[in-house]
Amino acid sequence: MFIQISDKLQEKLRIFIADSANILLDLDDGVGKYSKLGVCSLDTSFRLLIVNKTQDQSDYDLTVESDVGPIKIKGYSNVYLDQEMKLEYDDRLALIKLKGSSGVIDGNVPIIDLRKKA
Repeated sequence: MFIQISDKLQEKLRIFIADSANILLDLDDGVGKYSKLGVCSLDTSFRLLIVNKTQDQSDYDLTVESDVGPIKIKGYSNVYLDQEMKLEYDDRLALIKLKGSSGVIDGNVPIIDLRKKA
């Protein structure tokens, strides 16, 4: 599995990568420490979570390679993903889209910084 990340989005993620943070592609399904509410609709909702290396990531047991390095996911969420995917920043709408060979997986993927403040 691989996620191609657009140049514009790489620019937005660069600050987190430079700060040695981990990136999680989270299926917001109500399961795990960082998912307070599941989505109560037929939509599939993903989020890019930014965490410190020391924060709990035990729910994220599968690693997907990407243009910016490894991104962890909940292993069971791979049923919603394709082998080859793209995360693209849409300038016009100012949002991130997750796409696969099957089409748009999620049309609005927010970046949420969950790093603990010192």
